[in-house]
Amino acid sequence: MGKPPHRRGMLERDMDHDAALYTSSSSFDRYIFDSAVYVNIAHVKALERLGVISNESAKRAVSSLSSLLKSDLSIPEEVEDVHIYIESILSKQVPEVGEMLALGKSRNDAVVASIKIKIKQRVYGLSLTLLDVVEAMVNRSITESNTIFPIYTHLQRAAPATFGFILQAYAVRLYKTVPQLEAVIEACEECPLGSAACAGTSVPLDREYLARLLGFSRISRNALEATASRDFLLQCLAALLTIAVILSSFAEELVLYSSEEFGFLRMPDEYLATSSIMPQKRNPVVAEIMRTKAAEVLGSLVAVTGMLVRQPSGYNIDLQQTTPKLWKAFDELDSSLKLLERVVKTVEVELSRALHSSMPPTAAIEIANHLTLNYGVSFRKAHEIAGGISRLVISRQLNSQSLKKLFDEKSVKIYLGVEEVLSIMDPLKTVERYAVEGSANPQYVRRFGMELLEELRKVKMRFLEGSERFSKTLQELLD
Repeated sequence: MGKPPHRRGMLERDMDHDAALYTSSSSFDRYIFDSAVYVNIAHVKALERLGVISNESAKRAVSSLSSLLKSDLSIPEEVEDVHIYIESILSKQVPEVGEMLALGKSRNDAVVASIKIKIKQRVYGLSLTLLDVVEAMVNRSITESNTIFPIYTHLQRAAPATFGFILQAYAVRLYKTVPQLEAVIEACEECPLGSAACAGTSVPLDREYLARLLGFSRISRNALEATASRDFLLQCLAALLTIAVILSSFAEELVLYSSEEFGFLRMPDEYLATSSIMPQKRNPVVAEIMRTKAAEVLGSLVAVTGMLVRQPSGYNIDLQQTTPKLWKAFDELDSSLKLLERVVKTVEVELSRALHSSMPPTAAIEIANHLTLNYGVSFRKAHEIAGGISRLVISRQLNSQSLKKLFDEKSVKIYLGVEEVLSIMDPLKTVERYAVEGSANPQYVRRFGMELLEELRKVKMRFLEGSERFSKTLQELLD
């Protein structure tokens, strides 16, 4: 590559080779290579508009830069960063433009613009993948709206529900992260170009024009903040972490419920491994790896936070070390969501085991509700009776005599028969008895599922249109 163009004046000697490798961002600048090319094309057009370079030279420069988008070039490891690499290439191919490329443009404002462009692209893509997972969960929730499945609190059986209801709960949790992702896109809508290194530039660039060329909705209002602030990275990582936490929780249930001890779910072979020595094993390795992603994304958020604390207001090269953590988090979530969608569509419910675990006394609360609503027994008294009946069921001592004795001891002049008591706690009847919106009642699950699918269709269309509009804007730069 020769001596970097920006070292020729102040620094007489080349950088120590090991120091150059140590400080280079070339290994992870591949993530922003395309967006850095777009930024430079926009700057070339702004310089042409300013009259600094000719129309013919600008066309040749844009053509040269555009060709980089189709190349398989890799940034040499000793090059400081993608910005110097692009400038060096253009200086060889169109020297009259390449040597003007840094006029009014610093790596400081260029890299923020490049990162924001890439974040917007990644968030659009991740959001659509996320919505595909939500859609798969909702569709499966409707299919499984009658599939009896126990719900646990404190990892103790709490109430009969359905597998569809549980899937819908996770679908709702994931869907609620969509506004966070939209907020990340909004946080990346300020164009920093024209801020130069830290205080703006005396080169009268048309900043609104630059913003329009690159699909930004507005310009930044303070050059120092625009070039050195990375608060939007924390916002982005926080949104990714929320999604990762939800994935981890769902993955934990897959691991637990597919174990022999629970036996409620059967994972497809495609997402399992077996032991190198124990041939009977069906290890849920995909779900186990998925559990780790929350910790990995949290690690990225903590690392980036640690890099940003105690930073003075101007740019410091510490900031370049934040982006690899961000791209890694995106990669981890993207692969996890795509695998999750497949698992959701193919995991099987062991119907008899799930139903058995929902049998009496899992729905003991229904006894208390029945006594209170139909006989006017105070709820606390009814709760005591329901607890006593639970004890009798668990100890297998429930019969007419023990039941009558229990009611007598509680001074309640009501005598429910054994069959009636068991019928009240029947899981199939219990889920159909749930009377409030948002409950596990199959008809509510199906109705809400259909409503959510219609809402998802509109939201997906909004993200698709936004993504296509943004892509079209960047593509038009190449003309």
